Amino acid sequence: MAQDHRHMEELFTRIQRGEKQAFDQLYLRYFDNLKQFAQHYVKREESADELVSELFVQVWLRRGSLHEINNPTRYLYQSVKNGCLTYLKKENRHARVSLDEVDPANLQVAVTASPEQLLEYKELLSLLEEAVDLMPDQRRTVFRMVKEDRLKCREVAELLGLSVRTVENQVYRAVKRLNEVVESYFDAGNADQGRASRFFFLVI
Repeated sequence: MAQDHRHMEELFTRIQRGEKQAFDQLYLRYFDNLKQFAQHYVKREESADELVSELFVQVWLRRGSLHEINNPTRYLYQSVKNGCLTYLKKENRHARVSLDEVDPANLQVAVTASPEQLLEYKELLSLLEEAVDLMPDQRRTVFRMVKEDRLKCREVAELLGLSVRTVENQVYRAVKRLNEVVESYFDAGNADQGRASRFFFLVI
């Protein structure tokens, strides 16, 4: 988590220096996640797209002041949330938080393995991605924000208007479900069961 935070700080520092490549990396890494997050508020995909696009425009235009931001990831989510609430106010709608969407983009295996093991990991990774897609909306969103974007449960709770206990419970249930998928895969004889827990901790 600390490494992810440092990486984001480095990206912001590079963007502040005017490095377009760093800005592109930030855009590719966060646009989809932020757009899905925005859709919890505004519901309409086109509006969410516009709001997140506007955020990135502002990040680039105001890059000279990025050094003032202590937590880049939280800043991005909070900015989107503020933009959504402003949008809803203008549209005379009531802002309602009802989470959605996630995908385990961080489920990567950094191990030295045989071709057979790599095939197993690829198959299992596909099953895990499917399992995340099938999770209830709120659980999927919380899982992505905590496990992929590395936000703390307290931060996710504040951004989504939930209690910390609810966020922790959703993360627990998500991880428990993925563990069941891993165990089921190895129990079915697809591979050596001894690697199940090892693989699970690698991807989670």
